[in-house]
Amino acid sequence: MAAGSDRNDFSAPRNVISPGLSRVMGEGWETRRRRRPGHEWLVIRLAGHGVINLAEIDTSWYRGNQPESASLQTLDATTGASLTDKSAWSELLPPVRLLPDTPHRFRVTGQPATHVRLNIFPDGGVARLRLYGSLTDDGLAAARRRWEETA
Repeated sequence: MAAGSDRNDFSAPRNVISPGLSRVMGEGWETRRRRRPGHEWLVIRLAGHGVINLAEIDTSWYRGNQPESASLQTLDATTGASLTDKSAWSELLPPVRLLPDTPHRFRVTGQPATHVRLNIFPDGGVARLRLYGSLTDDGLAAARRRWEETA
């Protein structure tokens, strides 16, 4: 997992993919307030090559310090695309306003991907990010190969 360049985190970006629900703010990802232009972001590598059809951005416990808005982008690294190539990212969820202390669910239609980028504007706290979908045939075959190699 990679996160925004400033690394002004009160808590670890990794927290957004922790199991279960966040019980307190410290169990989510909270960034410090920016004093310069820009926004915070993190990149998550998916379990396999797949298609996402539901996204949940949960701001539970963040009251007044949730991001004003968020967006999601996807990237398919199986095509040779680089995580640093801004033109390789496709929009999965355009910027949407976020409410405090609320699990937000969005139906999305995306292309097959290996990575997802969560952008938060300008900064703030996110308790959890959940992405639901299915593996592609190639993604399922790769997961089976990994399973057989460890068995």
